[in-house]
Amino acid sequence: MRGFVPVGDEFEALLEPEEARVLASLAAQLSALLGEAADDVELSQADPAVARLLPDAYRDDEEAAAEWRRLSRRALAERKGAFAARFAADLADAAAASETTRIRIDEAGALDWMRSIGDLRLVLAERMGLTEEDDDEFDGFDELDDEDAADAADAERAGLVDLYQWLAWMQDDLVQVLDDAAGTAP
Repeated sequence: MRGFVPVGDEFEALLEPEEARVLASLAAQLSALLGEAADDVELSQADPAVARLLPDAYRDDEEAAAEWRRLSRRALAERKGAFAARFAADLADAAAASETTRIRIDEAGALDWMRSIGDLRLVLAERMGLTEEDDDEFDGFDELDDEDAADAADAERAGLVDLYQWLAWMQDDLVQVLDDAAGTAP
């Protein structure tokens, strides 16, 4: 992927078909997870990644938290699912292409992409067991390649770290291009 650049009031990036397929697949999986979570309150207890996507609004008050879940959880899951669905839809043509494809999104699309990428990063972080306190868990995986992986778990984790970092780069790129377009870049 080549970073986003402003084109008029839109933003354009170049994506390789493989990149678009990975992103579209991740977006579809996120949308499905959020759809399932909207219908299954117990999923947050069973899946810590869902708990990170749809955290309780009141951690110290179970009664208020239960009320929030009853009144707001479904809407939040549906809204996040809609962001992921837009992300997937924007990638559909590029994912089906056989060569590098230009993706153009408007400001609303860029915001939806950033939200979905953030949610994907939350899920990946949870699956890798990362929290804010242990961001240094990436140490040693930055340079790990398939030949260096001691076992399949190391190779899988290295791949997840690469994916997480790629998504972080993409999210940062979108923030920068939006800031530049708004004239607020440093």
